[in-house]
Amino acid sequence: MAAASSEDNRDSQEISSGGSSGGGSKLVLALTGVNILVTLAMIAILFISFQKEKKHSSVNDISTASAANEGSAEGADKEGAPGGGKPGEGAKKRASDFGKMVTLEQFTVNLATPGSVNPKFVRVNISLEVPSEDSEAEVNLKMPQVRNVIIDLFNSKRPADLATAEGRDYLKDEIRTAINTFLMTGKVKGVFFTSFAMTT
Repeated sequence: MAAASSEDNRDSQEISSGGSSGGGSKLVLALTGVNILVTLAMIAILFISFQKEKKHSSVNDISTASAANEGSAEGADKEGAPGGGKPGEGAKKRASDFGKMVTLEQFTVNLATPGSVNPKFVRVNISLEVPSEDSEAEVNLKMPQVRNVIIDLFNSKRPADLATAEGRDYLKDEIRTAINTFLMTGKVKGVFFTSFAMTT
């Protein structure tokens, strides 16, 4: 009897294992199908969203379109102008708006240090922006005066005056104003410190 019951157990195990493997393969097949459908849906959503982005203007599209509009507007101005205009006049006018840069030799100047044993100095490179070639030539002719004014202004400053950006900007304005007092053909438009180092 024991042998008959063990055979029944084996048969029932074979049936149950055979049935579960068939049901398991159906479950795997159904999950695979759902996974494929979800993946295809995601691909479709991404494709549609990229198609919508192509329709919107980007920064490059806007800059290209505005450059084309400016070019056509300049062309219309040149055609309507007496003499027809030359093809590089617009570029020359824009370049002349910036002026000429005059680079001065490096300055190494003592600063005002009243009551201090240790002298402080500043080493700076300066460039001046002038409106025309005539002004550039005048600055070069009056270079001793230009350098003298700059040295005098630096000598009157304490290290604390130049420690902040506001202090340096104020000094730039003072330099511009002082140089403009003796220039005749044009005025200095800007003063730029191309390098600036101060002892501490």
